[in-house]
Amino acid sequence: MLEVMRRQEKKTYAYPTAFSVWGNEEYDAIRRVINSGQFTIGEEVEAFEHEFASYHGMNHGIMVNSGSSANLIAAAALANKEDRPIRRGQRAAVPALAWPTTYAPLRQYGLDLVLMDCDDTWTATIPKMFDIQLVVGVSILGNPAYLAAMKEFARTRSAYFIEDNCESLGAKTPDGKFCGTYGLMNSFSFFYSHQISAIEGGMILTDDSECAKLCRMLRNHGWSKDTATCFDNEYDFRLFGYNVRPLEMHAAVARVQLRKLDEHRKVRQANVKLFREMTKELPIKHQLLVGEPDPFGLSFIVPTTNLRKRLANALREFGIDCRPPTGGSFRKHPYGFKWWNQRTPNADHIHDCGMFLGNGAVDLSDKIERAVKVMKENL
Repeated sequence: MLEVMRRQEKKTYAYPTAFSVWGNEEYDAIRRVINSGQFTIGEEVEAFEHEFASYHGMNHGIMVNSGSSANLIAAAALANKEDRPIRRGQRAAVPALAWPTTYAPLRQYGLDLVLMDCDDTWTATIPKMFDIQLVVGVSILGNPAYLAAMKEFARTRSAYFIEDNCESLGAKTPDGKFCGTYGLMNSFSFFYSHQISAIEGGMILTDDSECAKLCRMLRNHGWSKDTATCFDNEYDFRLFGYNVRPLEMHAAVARVQLRKLDEHRKVRQANVKLFREMTKELPIKHQLLVGEPDPFGLSFIVPTTNLRKRLANALREFGIDCRPPTGGSFRKHPYGFKWWNQRTPNADHIHDCGMFLGNGAVDLSDKIERAVKVMKENL
């Protein structure tokens, strides 16, 4: 039993991949929720939905319990639209490099996947095909994708366009618009290591009233409780929904974090600038950043898989954590075997040779210097 416990112990790193950026305000927000006695969805959630939507210039915000759930509810809403719902067997164009829950809801609703390979930005390039009913844009690790071009590509094919923006909250495209505002629906994550650190939580933004109504019902068991008019229809279930409702505590913390987002973005950008300056002579290839990114990782590619393995071991030996890029290439995982015939060489190369160090909204100068020293000794 003692040996099992030792194996389960989590190593603590002097330079982790995620950082606490909480102050007294976040703990005050938690105490406010505790004092209220309201822990599940309530006034804090409603206030945060309004504030988050307003920050992005969008009409509707629907908070859920995670970014993954936000993707699920968005897919479910598309399947339940009155006009042109998505159907099993239709095709969705998705980035080959993304997180697993970008793909999972689409497959669970019966869509086939057309993989879009990426370029030096690590974000997807547009495929040359016509038979597409849905396009999913994903801005990778805080770096804006080609969202305007993807939206136009979808429009010319009468396809829906949605964004999975769980990794890139606060980032802006070269035309000055926030990522997460281009799609019919747009998902966000407030996981501990992301730009807004609320432990857990997610959001869907949309300007479409029908989608907003569907998302709210699907979040709450498929229940139309918001339109109840009397005792007899208080329990009126119209859709096969889920329970992915958020907690008041997460919303209260996220409200505080949202007010800090602009300043935190500047700090993360400064860390990226320092890291790139200090590693400019190393044989690595940095992720090409565009627009105004909001990266929570210091991302790069090393020449070979073996060299990456050696570097990862050396960094961790010196107390510096690191990890592979996002969720890696879809085709390189067991669940992607069916799509092995679709060629995505750039995503595969990033999967095999890419990595990133942590980047938080704190000055990491000393930690970056230590990491670069190890990199210089092993590359």
